[in-house]
Amino acid sequence: MKKALVLACALLLAVSATSAAELKVGFVATNFAAEAQARVANAFEKIAKEKGWNAQMLNSAGSIDTQSTQLENLLQMKVNAVVLAMAHPLEVRPALEKLFEAKIPVITIDSGYVDGVVVDITSDNFGVGAKMSTYLVDALGGNGNIVLIKFEKHQGSRRRGKVMDAVLSEYPGIKVLAEYSVVATKSFMDDTRSAVETYVTRFGEQIDGVWCAFDQLAYAAGDVLSERLKDKKPIIVAADGNKETFRRIGDGLMSATVAQPFEEMAAVAASLVEKIAVEGKMPEQATQGKKLFYVDTPLYDAANLPKE
Repeated sequence: MKKALVLACALLLAVSATSAAELKVGFVATNFAAEAQARVANAFEKIAKEKGWNAQMLNSAGSIDTQSTQLENLLQMKVNAVVLAMAHPLEVRPALEKLFEAKIPVITIDSGYVDGVVVDITSDNFGVGAKMSTYLVDALGGNGNIVLIKFEKHQGSRRRGKVMDAVLSEYPGIKVLAEYSVVATKSFMDDTRSAVETYVTRFGEQIDGVWCAFDQLAYAAGDVLSERLKDKKPIIVAADGNKETFRRIGDGLMSATVAQPFEEMAAVAASLVEKIAVEGKMPEQATQGKKLFYVDTPLYDAANLPKE
């Protein structure tokens, strides 16, 4: 009897291990050229490899049409789960509906929750916007001239921008010299740089600060300002907390960032994939009924830069 029980347990473990090894999961990100998305993708791919999963890592390169096609291809491949990062779910809704109908769990990262997905793993972007915006106005002492570089396409960065607008309504001493809205293209960094060059030509040393929707935009702005304004260092704030950002803050090329733990987001997504697709738990059980999973977002400046 004991031998039979041991054999049964061994068979059960073998089946479970085989299921994990045969797991097919699709990972789709809107644009790997964005550093934040590359961080999520790299972290998820590393975890998937460690677990022995067959992970299809797909880059939509900024195209909604491409993303829709990729999701439909994953459906045809009969993947066990899909992770969708930094996406615009409403714009690919028809493709998502097909996945939902096929009972394929879809987990989103920093994409905004929509009905049908298991959960959206994200930062509280209203909170992120508040931290970076109040840092800027406080650093300026409530007075000065600033440039805003926004990104309306992504729900998270759009929310940060709306919070900045609300903060500015309480600071009449701060004047917005110019506002640039980034277009989601492969050349978004070059486009941002060109816009900031135009603003520096127009306003010169009148620019006291720059608010950027995310860190990479701050790189473009900071490079132009350091090249063109020799006797002034405007305050530059953004969000994401990339390694390059910390380097720039340490070198005085940026002032502050609100760090988003994208690697943690990827780990949470992988954990949910495992619970649902490998362990067979119901999505509601795996998420404990949550539709949104928020991660912590600390603000860093030169005074508290992480050692690593």
